[in-house]
Amino acid sequence: MSQDKSNAGSKFDVAQLWQRVPEPLRIKAAQLKSRFLAAKKSTQYAITGSGAVLVLLVFSMGGNSDDLGSGSITFQARRGNLDITVLEGGSLEALQSQEIRSRVKGREGVKILNIVEEGYRVTPEDVTAGKILVELDKSQLIDEQLNQEIAVETAEASYIERKAEYEIQLNQNMTDLNDARQEVRFAKLDFEKYLGGNIVNEIVEQLEIEERLALAEQADLEAAQLEDKPALDVAAVPDSAAGSAELPFDLDAMPPQMQERIRQAMADNGGTLPAEMLQRMQSFGQGGPPRGNRGGRGRPDGAAAVPPVESGAAVVREPETLSLSLQAAASSTTSTRTLDAEPNLLMDDSYMAIRDQLDFTQYADINKLEDGEAKQQLRSLQDGLQVAQEELLLAQDRIAGQRRLEARGFITPTELEAEELNLNKARNKMEQEETSLKLYIQYTFPKDAEEKLSDYENAVMSYQRQVKENIAEKAQEAARYSSAERKYNLERVKLADVNEQIELATIRAQRPGLVVYGASDQNSMRYRSNSQEAIQEGATVRERQSILTIPDMREMAVKVNIHESAVQRVAVGQTVKVSVDAFPDEELTGVVTKVAVVADSANSFMNPDLKVYPTTIKIDGTHEWLRPGMSAEIEILVRSLEDVVYIPIQAVTYFDDKRVVYVSNRGRPDRREIEVGTFSDSFIEVTSGLEEGEEVLLLPPQQSLNDSSGG
Repeated sequence: MSQDKSNAGSKFDVAQLWQRVPEPLRIKAAQLKSRFLAAKKSTQYAITGSGAVLVLLVFSMGGNSDDLGSGSITFQARRGNLDITVLEGGSLEALQSQEIRSRVKGREGVKILNIVEEGYRVTPEDVTAGKILVELDKSQLIDEQLNQEIAVETAEASYIERKAEYEIQLNQNMTDLNDARQEVRFAKLDFEKYLGGNIVNEIVEQLEIEERLALAEQADLEAAQLEDKPALDVAAVPDSAAGSAELPFDLDAMPPQMQERIRQAMADNGGTLPAEMLQRMQSFGQGGPPRGNRGGRGRPDGAAAVPPVESGAAVVREPETLSLSLQAAASSTTSTRTLDAEPNLLMDDSYMAIRDQLDFTQYADINKLEDGEAKQQLRSLQDGLQVAQEELLLAQDRIAGQRRLEARGFITPTELEAEELNLNKARNKMEQEETSLKLYIQYTFPKDAEEKLSDYENAVMSYQRQVKENIAEKAQEAARYSSAERKYNLERVKLADVNEQIELATIRAQRPGLVVYGASDQNSMRYRSNSQEAIQEGATVRERQSILTIPDMREMAVKVNIHESAVQRVAVGQTVKVSVDAFPDEELTGVVTKVAVVADSANSFMNPDLKVYPTTIKIDGTHEWLRPGMSAEIEILVRSLEDVVYIPIQAVTYFDDKRVVYVSNRGRPDRREIEVGTFSDSFIEVTSGLEEGEEVLLLPPQQSLNDSSGG
């Protein structure tokens, strides 16, 4: 038996029963059916269809056997094909639609000045012409635009001013740093002028000033929290030093003389830095011995980080090259110093321990000193002493001759006394020259050398101080400049946002379709939109509120809510019959495209016990006469059973937790236990316990007897 014949047989059975109902009860049944269909959409009764109407009809009849004829209403068990379906009611909507929302910001919302009438069909020509669909009030936005333009101009002026001040500060930093560098260079030249270049370099090397300066510079950079430090460029190191990756400093950032000395030490040591020099420099990088200022020589503020100060070296480069050189100086060091650690001072205790042992008198030798002021002064004093000694010898020789002449009577005693006076003068002059030489060697020479070294150290410390001041002043001006720049950019962004808001206040057609006011899913928005005004001219809409929906009429769908009792039988891909209430003669087909995983909670506050699952059925084909919002009935084909015994679902009842039916046996109802399979809204499959052709009561006999007795 075919599927169509099975459905026809089912309809015939129901129609046959319907003919036995008197006319007044038919009218009453029609009223019950309309009430039932309305209730079915909201409560999802499991028993639906014409058979359920008959049940309601029987209950309403009160069991009047005179109205129904003799006996109870029965149904003859049938064998054939049975379509298991799920019946539901829903509404039409476009499968895809463009939802136009208000994008104008503001907590108070904005009024609608003009809006296209609902139901207007947007054509492709309207999209090309940019037809205005909605025009929102933008008078307040225009006022904001004017104020924001003024704010942008003010911020731009401040930005230009701060940029100029920043550039001026960079130039001033360069000037001050060059002056300080010149002072360092001149102080060292004066030191070399007094003692000689070789002796000065020996003293500087003994005091380890250059190593300390390089590592102090690194500490200063770490304190300044410079980021993005480049890695050590090994290629920049000569071949003799290329194998040493343990250098705790950037060799290229060192002064030229220091670079030559380190390269020479590495070349003499087989291409690696000598262990004692490496250990000494690492000890400096890790903080060295306990530090502190002594004798007022160290700076009380602890300034330490200074770029190299050798003459002829490119010590500082402002504005950009300074940052790069400072970063390179600290790039390859793996120091664990933090900002809270003790600063790396140039003149700390370890430095002063060497400084206090420095004895300049060892250089007070005409053979050790190079050409300079000290050697010239020492030579002058020694020459004066030598002349005085020679004059004394001449005076002594002269007085001996004068004494012989006076003994022979050739000169008078007075003349002899005059010669003795000259001898005393020569002796006194020689002693004076000796004393001057001793005083110079013992006091004046070390004092002057100390002063020259101190001037050099003070110039270095002044240079360090200037470097720190430059860093601080540059950071301050850079912060002001950056703040002004961010402020200017922020005001520009705000102005662009206001301009965009003005553009968004006019909504133009972007795609063809039918204009519908509000959101596409009106059911889900029903209870959330009670506080919102209806979409019309003069209404106020808030940001993100739906104004229009342009559905794509080419693909329509039916949105239904499947009750939890039937949702496990519904799956994506199942075929569906669709009947639109407005066009009952049109038969449509569709397919299930989506079944919700979780129950819909939109209406749970009204009926917490109701669990329904939103389901989408796509309608096959394109139908111009379909409109969003139309009511429709859908019949989902869950399963097709072939050659099965089936009866109306209302004929099955329970007795002692067992499924039973009441079979008519010569006018007497016999209770019979059965086993059932799957079921639809009207019929249920009987797998055992009932044969084809047997008549079953549609109502239990107790109900029938009670109704009869009541009649």
